Amino acid sequence: MKPSFYMNTYGCAPVSLFERAAMRIYSFSLLILLFGHGLCYGQNASIRFNVTPQGFPPYVISTPPAGIMFDVLTHIAQQHNIQVVPERIPENRVYTLLDNNKLDAHASALEWVEHPEKYVFSDPVLKVRDVVFTREDYPFKFNKVEDLIGRSIGVHTGYSYQSLSQYFKNGTIKRLDSNNELYMLNMLSRNRLDIAIITEHVGLWIIKKNNITQGFNISQKAVDTTDYRMVFSKKWQPFVLEFNKGLVIMKENGKLKDILSQYR
Repeated sequence: MKPSFYMNTYGCAPVSLFERAAMRIYSFSLLILLFGHGLCYGQNASIRFNVTPQGFPPYVISTPPAGIMFDVLTHIAQQHNIQVVPERIPENRVYTLLDNNKLDAHASALEWVEHPEKYVFSDPVLKVRDVVFTREDYPFKFNKVEDLIGRSIGVHTGYSYQSLSQYFKNGTIKRLDSNNELYMLNMLSRNRLDIAIITEHVGLWIIKKNNITQGFNISQKAVDTTDYRMVFSKKWQPFVLEFNKGLVIMKENGKLKDILSQYR
């Protein structure tokens, strides 16, 4: 019977049919890597990105889909022939859908996710800074957390502030909860609140969109700072590498700065 292998061209050890098939598969895999992830994900690849029902303006805007994170993801995905499809998923269902591959990506922080090891995180897109807002005429300057001791401050209901948690717990700083930042800014304007802690980009966005004419002082020092990232299901790990490369380019060529300027 004729052996089921061939001698190689150099007269060295014979290569079986099985080995030749394996080499073809390996070569094809290399071609896929060389020609990019667009080929890996197919012609009609899409990322289902959660803009949430209410959004988190200006980071994520629900209707119409927009925002800093949405724009950054769209910009990088387009370079890989991937479409971003907005989904409006409540926060309490996000990670269940990510686990079941019914959602692909969500914007969050590593510290805010209960089981971060289950997902793939991008490099930080930007920093979320919780800062102190006061009226221009209010004689207060924030330099450190201890400056807030003995005061009542407006905060967003349900938000936790790592640097303030012990002070809230022991009552040395009193928190006044509000459901939205616009209400807090209006309370400041009407002298019904002296100090509010608001995420910097959120506060500036609300002032711009609502044409608030009251002047505010915004602290240069942040109460808390968190790295804001993209969270992907594990199947998108190869794309996350490309996302991080694209993010570096956007930071270097000014594209990210241009996006940020649109939401201030």
